[in-house]
This record gives sequence, C-alpha cells and structure tokens, in this order.
Amino acid sequence: MATALAMPLLMCASGIYAAGDAWWRRRRRSSASYVQVRRDRAAERAVAVAEAVVADEYALLVADGADADAKTSGMRHHERPVTDDRVAEGRSGEAA
Repeated sequence: MATALAMPLLMCASGIYAAGDAWWRRRRRSSASYVQVRRDRAAERAVAVAEAVVADEYALLVADGADADAKTSGMRHHERPVTDDRVAEGRSGEAA
C-alpha cells in the first residue's frame, strides 16, 4: 500500500517544488549575464563615438565659419578603430 502511494505523492511533491522554483526565479533579480554586460559596454561605446562625431562636426562647422581654408589633418576621432571593450576616448577625440 505504501509503494502504491509513493509514486503519486512523489509526482505531486515534485510538481509543487517546480512551481515554487519557477515563481521564485521570476521574482528574484539575477545578476547581469555576459551578453547583457557586453551589450551595455557596446552602448556606452556607441554613445561616446556619437558624442565625438557631433563635437568634431561642430568644430569643423566653427572652423569653416571662421576661416574657409582651415582643414583638419589626420583621422578624426570617429574614424579611428575602436578598442575591444574599453571606451578609452573622451569627447572630441581626446584620450581620457
């Protein structure tokens, strides 16, 4: 008789445990995954590059207004290769 009740009791207990575990995981905050961290770093890098592009274009606009012959030399900030995960550049291409 005890063995006949063991299987349904075990299945019922495991179902209750699984439902409680799923409920707990949905409400508990987990730490950021590797993918989320990489996505956040890429977003920060994109914002830094966008700020540099705007600053460079503004500087060119001001320079063209002041002196039509003034030209910038070399590669501008947003044309340089970006390092792996670090945002090493500040605004307008200065090193941080």
